[in-house]
Amino acid sequence: MPSPRVRRTETARPSRSRRPRFGSGTRNHLAVLCVVLAASVFGYVLLEPRRVRVEADGREFTVDTSLADDVAVLSLSGVRLREGDRITALDGAGAEVLRVDRAKSVELQADGVTYRLRTHAKTIDELLREAGVTLSERDSVLLDGALVATNAPLVIRPLTRLAAGLRDEGDGSGQRTTIEVKRSVAFTIAEDGRDVLTTSSRPTVAQALREAGVVIGPGDALTPGEQAPLVAGLRIVVRHAKPVTVTLPDGHQVIYTLELSVGAALRAAGIALPPGAFIDPPEDAAVAAGMSVRVVQLSASSDEERESIASGTVYRSDPALAPGATRTEPGHDGVLVRRYDVSYVNGEEVARALIEEYYEVEPLDTVVYYPPQTGRDDAPPAGTATVLRVYATYYTPASAGRDPGDPAYGRTATGDIVTYGIVAVDPDVIPLGTRMFIPGYGYAVAADTGGAVKGYIIDLGYPDGVPIDWRPGWLDIYILS
Repeated sequence: MPSPRVRRTETARPSRSRRPRFGSGTRNHLAVLCVVLAASVFGYVLLEPRRVRVEADGREFTVDTSLADDVAVLSLSGVRLREGDRITALDGAGAEVLRVDRAKSVELQADGVTYRLRTHAKTIDELLREAGVTLSERDSVLLDGALVATNAPLVIRPLTRLAAGLRDEGDGSGQRTTIEVKRSVAFTIAEDGRDVLTTSSRPTVAQALREAGVVIGPGDALTPGEQAPLVAGLRIVVRHAKPVTVTLPDGHQVIYTLELSVGAALRAAGIALPPGAFIDPPEDAAVAAGMSVRVVQLSASSDEERESIASGTVYRSDPALAPGATRTEPGHDGVLVRRYDVSYVNGEEVARALIEEYYEVEPLDTVVYYPPQTGRDDAPPAGTATVLRVYATYYTPASAGRDPGDPAYGRTATGDIVTYGIVAVDPDVIPLGTRMFIPGYGYAVAADTGGAVKGYIIDLGYPDGVPIDWRPGWLDIYILS
């Protein structure tokens, strides 16, 4: 690689003016060039020829010349120099080297002033220092209309990519880029009644809020709108909506509201109460972020249960019977009728009161008489109720592993909603649809399954947002017919 000598020429310093300089300056430049050319011609006659390799604009070529002036050599070689270009003389193998480093054409707009610069700055902050333009903390810089960091490289674009009307100003480079300094302005953010004075140079309200760390969520109110321009002294009012979980008879949903009371929040969300329903907490309760509201629909009915009571067999001794003889008096099964008043909340049974119980047919045991025996009682054991010992845990829709936005959130394997009275079971042990009574929990139905519910493990269902007082452990449950 050629090593540099101590000779560098720069055609001119970058200018800082609103308009490029033409007229007398250009004529003076042409006059100087003519003098240089005349001197070069004279030198060509008197000086010995020299070999020069020219490196300019991505090209390399060698010329033999008697001219001593580097500018004249380049001019006669067809290399046109422009304001701010640099010529570096290097020592090469077998020839001198003249390397031309082009200055970049830049238009800088700051504080209402437009600078036309020819510069060798490699980054934007170098250019700003060269132009004497300083930035405050939240000022921003646009490179050809795009937001960039101040340490970004200074990339020059072809003129055809710039805004209409931008000209090359006669230097013939065919390229220029535009840098605009956007000064920050002071404005106020009134967020939920609390005023904060801040600054930003972003063009819109939405971008300024993001820069200030203010997030606009669903249901939030913003004045002025997100696309309104940011101007000095603007007051941006932000009211954040509160999330409220509403549990309905047929499901649940999350609403975001700016209303102050529960009733107003439900009405604004278009949630109508079914006939006979009430709200818990009541309609005039104040809305709080993250609160849960339950729409409760009460209903009542009567229910009648008919239970078949199997007759038993009893054994009695009869001294009149001969040894080995027996006598049987057949009995029959009975029917027990129970009538209940049943209360429902959102279609789920919550209370059952027995109002009447009687035998429609009273059961009669079969009696088997046998001869007296000495020293032993051969009566079989009495029958037992259907009892199953299991390990009972609990779960909610939120603990089932699905995202609240999933359509299957809170849905069981049978399509029901996870709530009180839904139990997950292993169908190989307790078939789906089986009704049962669980001490400390109440009546329930087997309506769900789970990956961890295997064998004699059951999972008791609870809705989201309620305190759970169940402690997992072993207990006896009662399987109902």
